[in-house]
Amino acid sequence: MPGRHAPLALALAATLSWASGCGDDLDPGADVGSDRDGCGDPGSHSVPVDGHSCECEPGYDWCSDAIDAFDCCPVQGSGDEEAGEDEGVPPDLPCDAEALEQLVCLEDPDSELPGDARVWACNGEAWIEAKGYSTFACLAQGFPFAYGCRPAPEGAELPEFLCGHGPGSTCDLAEFNAKCTDEDIIDACVWGRRTIDRCSRLCSALGAFGPGYTTGACFQPEPPDPESEPDPASCVCE
Repeated sequence: MPGRHAPLALALAATLSWASGCGDDLDPGADVGSDRDGCGDPGSHSVPVDGHSCECEPGYDWCSDAIDAFDCCPVQGSGDEEAGEDEGVPPDLPCDAEALEQLVCLEDPDSELPGDARVWACNGEAWIEAKGYSTFACLAQGFPFAYGCRPAPEGAELPEFLCGHGPGSTCDLAEFNAKCTDEDIIDACVWGRRTIDRCSRLCSALGAFGPGYTTGACFQPEPPDPESEPDPASCVCE
């Protein structure tokens, strides 16, 4: 379950300067007025993650749906871990007072999808998986969904949070019949999510089709005859 946030939860992203290539820069000094009283109290099994978020310890989930309640209860039948869910391996990096609130994106070595990457946050003592953090980051910037994350580029402190336009519903690339809506915009399956966006952005800012491109356009093949369906459209990146 994603971390619990006080009211104005999505504004937490305003305290960070996202290195995402999606959306305008946000004011890192913005005041979101969050209150986490009770998070991390002895016996609560909750831990602070960043300035405005709280997570349950592994093997625990929220006892209540109330946004201002921070007590976590054991997941029934799970022992020390959540039943049926891979907890993942935390970063092999120091997590101490100097690394407090540091965010790290770890890619899945068996997957090329950014949605399979995991976001980890240092609470000053241990790395806690911040489930749903990519979504929070993208929603705070006005995007309807997140594809996931990438590790921080060289020289940057924060991971890249990859944000998308469109319904964001899950899709199968092999079965989705992509279409151009104009010479730039495509309705396609990108990283397993239905996307309606500019090819120029997908090629350059997101690097959805490989690194190094600066622009792109939508290409729709002509059908062999008027009664036939055209082959799926694609973004041609340059």
